[in-house]
Amino acid sequence: MSLNEWLCCGKSIIERMTMRMLDKFEKYWFQINGIMGVATVLDPRYKLRLLHFYFPLIYTNGEDAKKEIERIQCICYNLLNEYSLKSKASEVGASYQSSTSSLPSPDESETDHMSKYDKFVASDFEGNVKNELDSYLEECVLQRLPDFDILSWWNNALKYPTLQLIARDVLAIPISTVASESTFSTGGRFISPHRSRLHHDTLEALMCFQDWLWTEAKEIDATSSECCTTFHDDVDDETNEDGIDGLFF
Repeated sequence: MSLNEWLCCGKSIIERMTMRMLDKFEKYWFQINGIMGVATVLDPRYKLRLLHFYFPLIYTNGEDAKKEIERIQCICYNLLNEYSLKSKASEVGASYQSSTSSLPSPDESETDHMSKYDKFVASDFEGNVKNELDSYLEECVLQRLPDFDILSWWNNALKYPTLQLIARDVLAIPISTVASESTFSTGGRFISPHRSRLHHDTLEALMCFQDWLWTEAKEIDATSSECCTTFHDDVDDETNEDGIDGLFF
């Protein structure tokens, strides 16, 4: 939104700079806006309401905003169906292992009457999963609080078991690639065209040693700054006391 405002500010230098920034933003935005939209929907404070509020401001064309919201909603339903199938397959595998590991004794009934009920419930599983997302979206959004812990909320949201699995995976994705890019940059400083045959253990030791040295240097700088601050405070206190004593004597 700020880029769109700068694009029409009337200053040619800023408009040219904003155009380049906007091209770079759109390049990455179209790659990550889908998963970011899903993460927003999985936040009980926002859900689809935040998308309906901001997308018309981001996309100048109302039809584009509507299509993007529908696309993210479709991604949510596709994820839900995919996770539900995985959950169902794991349950079937677990039940098969338990049935093969413990064979019934001859005096037990050969027909389990409740197994028919289990099949009846499993037949409605797909429809219930779809209703799981619908019921979540139909509920009112939560109040925004500064100490809200979204992971704890999903950990206690037992009525949405499939959405719990999706939230566990989606919300664990780091929003920034700075950490991984910094790691590759650090590795590039150790491995050069003239030093490219280091053993991976040696490379790991060098990177860890550099990190430890930087941490120690930062602690020393912090301690030195605290000592300097304490020294100056003591000097100021002594000066103030001398000044007060000079007034009385």
